[in-house]
Amino acid sequence: MVKEGKLPEGWEWKRLDESANLIMGQSPPGESYNESGEGTPFLQGNAEFGDTFPNHKKFTSLPSKISPKGSVLLSVRAPVGDINIADLDYCIGRGLASISLKKGENKYLFYLLKGLQNQFEDMGTGSTFKAITKSILSEIKIPLPPLPTQRQIVAILEQAETTKRLRAESDELTQRFLQSVFMEMFGDPVKNEKGWKTEKLVGLCLKHFGGGTPSKSKPEYYIGDIPWVSPKDMKSDFIWDSIDHISEDAITNSSTQKAPIGTLLMVIRSAILKKYLPVAITRVEVTINQDMKAFVFDEKRTNAFFMFYFFKSYQKALLTKVRAVTADNIEFNQIKSINVIVPPLPLQQEFARIVEQVEALRERQQQSAGEINLLFGGLMQKAFTGELVA
Repeated sequence: MVKEGKLPEGWEWKRLDESANLIMGQSPPGESYNESGEGTPFLQGNAEFGDTFPNHKKFTSLPSKISPKGSVLLSVRAPVGDINIADLDYCIGRGLASISLKKGENKYLFYLLKGLQNQFEDMGTGSTFKAITKSILSEIKIPLPPLPTQRQIVAILEQAETTKRLRAESDELTQRFLQSVFMEMFGDPVKNEKGWKTEKLVGLCLKHFGGGTPSKSKPEYYIGDIPWVSPKDMKSDFIWDSIDHISEDAITNSSTQKAPIGTLLMVIRSAILKKYLPVAITRVEVTINQDMKAFVFDEKRTNAFFMFYFFKSYQKALLTKVRAVTADNIEFNQIKSINVIVPPLPLQQEFARIVEQVEALRERQQQSAGEINLLFGGLMQKAFTGELVA
């Protein structure tokens, strides 16, 4: 967490339970739910998270735990760490906690906790899945400056975040352009109005495989330089690195294996599958965890660029196959049996060249984005140690 050290005059370290109201979610009775908009909007967990909450469809006539508008929402289970600000009063389920400063700017608290997001998972307890309890949250100490200073910090970080958002919007426009090129060249792969021949996905692969998790009881396995990709890394089209890394011994002694450059990765088990299907192409050799699948395609039949945009176009149909057991997942056998359109290879290769040209430009833009993210991270660090404002 934030390293407790000397703070500027007027600042103080406070336990979260001393400085904030903590509300741990609790789902109301199932019979109180409806999708007609009657009652209080209900949020179960991080699956509904986003920049806003456009997909909240479930309401309850018997709200139990209410997160007030403007409070910070923290995902405390399956998985932990996602953070947002409530845009309305919400009834929250067990997957969420609501945190509101007693005296202060909740947006300040939002940025502070956002900077600690990757550390929350390490705080979780439990064997089946990680969860953060109220007692764990209560003991977190945070640096609290005077209210005017909080507002200054928020204003600076909001401005920096706007720059990040504009950069991300540019990337999204690029993605939409390439998606439209795919549809123009190949049509809707679900309807297949152009009458392309089709083949089962498995027949287009040289190999396909799942991942694994090296033993957590061997911390030395996680001291290495080999990227170990999990769903939390699947936030961009290309994978250059990952948050976690493992050693060669970890690969030897687990079910994970290396995926070569140009492999298509897919998340098949995650709450995020309620919203979209994360896919990405590896730019470096990586390993993957058990929530992922890897596809190495036969380049005499197809290529990763074509298949990436195939899945982007096909995802709505595929996500109807998502089912909830202990976690949201797609059956691998269903994925392997998908009927994939197979246009002539030269046409697929022409599309791949277009993608590569556009991505070369975007990679230069990504370098700029990386610099912006480093700057933002530096601002965050300075903000909560008193170095950002006088």
